[in-house]
Amino acid sequence: MTQDYSKLPHPERVAEVLQELVGIPSINPGFEDGVGEREVASYVKRFLSRLGLQAVDQPVEADRSNVFGLLEGRDRKSRILLEAHMDTVQIQGMTVPPFAGEIRDGRLYGRGACDTKASLAAMLVAMETLVANELVPSLSVALAAVVDEEIGYKGVSALADFAAGEAARYELAIVGEPTSLNIIAAHKGCVRFHIDVQGTAGHSSNPGLADNAIERAFQVVEVLQKLERETYPALAHPLTGPPTHCISMIRGGAAPNTVPDLCRLTLDRRTVPGEEPLEAYRGIKSKLLEAAAGIPGLRLDVREPFLTDYALDTPADSPCVERLLERIQMQRKGAGILGAPYGSDASKLARAGIPSIVFGPGSIAQAHTEDEWVDLEEVTQAARILVDFLMNVERE
Repeated sequence: MTQDYSKLPHPERVAEVLQELVGIPSINPGFEDGVGEREVASYVKRFLSRLGLQAVDQPVEADRSNVFGLLEGRDRKSRILLEAHMDTVQIQGMTVPPFAGEIRDGRLYGRGACDTKASLAAMLVAMETLVANELVPSLSVALAAVVDEEIGYKGVSALADFAAGEAARYELAIVGEPTSLNIIAAHKGCVRFHIDVQGTAGHSSNPGLADNAIERAFQVVEVLQKLERETYPALAHPLTGPPTHCISMIRGGAAPNTVPDLCRLTLDRRTVPGEEPLEAYRGIKSKLLEAAAGIPGLRLDVREPFLTDYALDTPADSPCVERLLERIQMQRKGAGILGAPYGSDASKLARAGIPSIVFGPGSIAQAHTEDEWVDLEEVTQAARILVDFLMNVERE
């Protein structure tokens, strides 16, 4: 017999914490005007310490640290992990004040409001609610606020290494991202690399005497399109759909009056559960080199990947996931278990042996937008769901 604890978190407190978080700039230092996550990390550490919880810095690189806090449950050897990233993307082009946390018509606006300070606020308020009401969950609850999700996943990689070395068993990681309060149990991975197409430079007044690398790149695009049509549909996953690729950047040419001798394509290949990113890369490389051997004059170099990320595929019928879905549906009728085309921190935790899902308030359609916002009622619902779940989940 379970109890309903979902009415405990107060909407006013949720809005207050989220407004404070949005008010602290934490642009990833890899972006223009990036200041890093240090001040948000300090806020989280003070918040947890004020609750009387153990809160420690986990250094990731110079001036960038995760924050890890722990609320002991009745079972000190089994834990639920709540994880959310602290960094945001850039603020250029925003049409709302990025750090004001302005509230209008039930929405809170600002950079990171949706992605993903709303999730972090819900997690912090859930922890605060448990402590303030002297509630002791069955399982211990760890909270990790991590750096560098928006660019390199350095924060969650350090967290995964740390968790793998602990004696405690993690029953489930709930990774905060905007999912409209659905559970994302499967999502795609990624491999990104450059394709350099070679030509021969010459004067643009007589292009026939040269070999235009940009025009040669059209031939590469045709090979990639054929590969997509003929091989991807058969690899479709029931929750994520088929793999995809996108030529996300193209660079070529030295001057307006010179036939270009180099054209670089950047390919973003999204993998599905069951695919290994490097295997997907090697498959594309093999097809391109094979095609180039059969096209007179086509010369290319497929560079080594500069980014790889893994897909997520957590069983939807695991007891913890089923219990979380049960508590969500008490708050939000119609919520379910879905797949996603994007990646998250969850796959890195799963690779470390921690069953992981993605869950949080807000819509991915609002992430990184010029007027980023989140519905405050949804953030409150997220906090209530977390409290209710943490008080009702048991060890598998």
